[in-house]
Amino acid sequence: MNCKNCEQIADGNFCTHCGQKTSVERINLANFLKELSSSVFQINKGLFYTLKELFVRPGHSIRDYLSGKRKYHFKPIAYAFTLSTIYFLLSHRLEGQTYLDDALEGFLDYNAEIGTNQLAATQWLVKNYAYTILIFLPLYALASFIAFGGTGYNYLEHFILNAYITGQQAIFYAVSSILALITHNHDFWISVVLPISIGYAFYVFWQFFSKQSRLAIIFRSILVYVLFFLLLIPVLVIFLGLVQELA
Repeated sequence: MNCKNCEQIADGNFCTHCGQKTSVERINLANFLKELSSSVFQINKGLFYTLKELFVRPGHSIRDYLSGKRKYHFKPIAYAFTLSTIYFLLSHRLEGQTYLDDALEGFLDYNAEIGTNQLAATQWLVKNYAYTILIFLPLYALASFIAFGGTGYNYLEHFILNAYITGQQAIFYAVSSILALITHNHDFWISVVLPISIGYAFYVFWQFFSKQSRLAIIFRSILVYVLFFLLLIPVLVIFLGLVQELA
C-alpha cells in the first residue's frame, strides 16, 4: 500500500519513509473520540509546522490532514485548545478582558434583568475561555456542515476544519491584544480584528472548497456565520435558562 502522508510504498504498521501509521482512516466517530481523549490534554509535536501551514495554505493543509497526511500536523482539537488558552492568558495579563468577555457582556446587557445564577454561568464561560471555545466548536461545525452541504465532508470533518480555524483566529486576537495595550485603543483593535478573523475563515473556505464555484463559496461562507449566530442565541438562552431553573 501507499502511505497517505508521503505516498511512498509502505509495509507493516508504520511507513519506513516518514513514520506515519499506515492504517490512517477517514475521520469517523470512533477515531474522532480516540483523538479527543488523547489530544486535548496532551501537547504533541507539529505546532510550528501547523502554525506556518495555516498561514500560508490553510485550506489545502486542512484538506491534506483529512485525506490522511497527518504525520507533521498538530492535532486539531489540541491546536484550538492550546492557542485559545495562550490568547486567554495573554489578554488577561495585558488587558484583563478577552473579546469573549465583551461579547457575553453585550449578551447580558440585552437582558434588562438577569438572575445571579445566570450571571455566574456566564462568568464561568468567560473565565474558562478555552473550554468555551470548545463548547462553541460544535455550533461552528454544524453551521459549516449545513452551509457547505453536499460537498462530501461529514460533520466531524467540519469539526476539525473549524478547530483549526478557531486556533488560528486566536493568534489574531492575541496580536490585537498586544497592539491594544501599546496604542491604548481597545475599541479600535476590536473593530480591526473581527473582520480579519472572519476574513481568514472565508479564506480557508475559499481554499478548502476550491472545487466549488467562487460565487457559491462566498455565499456559503456568509451563510456559515448567519447560521452560527442563529444557533448560538437560542443555545445561550436555553443554557442560562437551565442554570436558572436548576438553581
